Amino acid sequence: MDDQDVLNIWIPYRLQGIQTLWWAYNQLHDLPQPRELQVLVDGKQILGGNASAVLNPMVEAGFIHARCLLEFLGLGVKKGKLITLDNRRADDMAIEHFNVDGVALEKVTPDAVLSAYTGPRDRGEHALVAIFELANKGLAHFTRTFPDGYNSVDLEIACRGIPVLVQNHLYTKLKKQAPEAPKPA
Repeated sequence: MDDQDVLNIWIPYRLQGIQTLWWAYNQLHDLPQPRELQVLVDGKQILGGNASAVLNPMVEAGFIHARCLLEFLGLGVKKGKLITLDNRRADDMAIEHFNVDGVALEKVTPDAVLSAYTGPRDRGEHALVAIFELANKGLAHFTRTFPDGYNSVDLEIACRGIPVLVQNHLYTKLKKQAPEAPKPA
C-alpha cells in the first residue's frame, strides 16, 4: 500500500466507517422494536430478521476503524490515559511516513489533541479512551472486566473529533483536504 492509497482510499474508508458507526448506533436506539429488517437485491430478499444483525456489525467495525485512525496518528492508551505510542511495528503505516518539504510529520500528542477540544479536556480524553477500551476489551477478545462508564456522549465526541484530528494533523499539514467519504443513507 503506498502513501497516496492511504491518503485517498484507506483513510477516507475508515472515516466513513466512523460515520457509519454513529449512524448505526443512533438507528439502534431510535428505531422502534422489533426492528424487523429485509434486505433486497434486485427485488429478491437475501436477508431478513432483526435490524441488529446489520447495525451491530456496523457499530463494531466503526470502533475498529476509529481505533486504527487514532493509532495511525500515534495515539494509544495506558492505564486509562491517552498516550503517544512509544514504538511502531516495522510494517505499520503511520503519520510519520508522510512529510512536508522533506520533514516527517510527527505523532500527535495527547496535549495537542486535548488542547484543540473545545469542551473539558477530561471529557475529550474520556471519549477517546473509550474508543480504545471498547475496541480492545469489548470487541477484540473476551474479558472479565468489560469497560464501563461510557455513554453516547463519549461516542459522539469521538465520532465527531477523530475526523477533525485526521484533517488537522495530516491533511492540513500536507496542504490537502481529506477526500469526502460518502455518508450512510
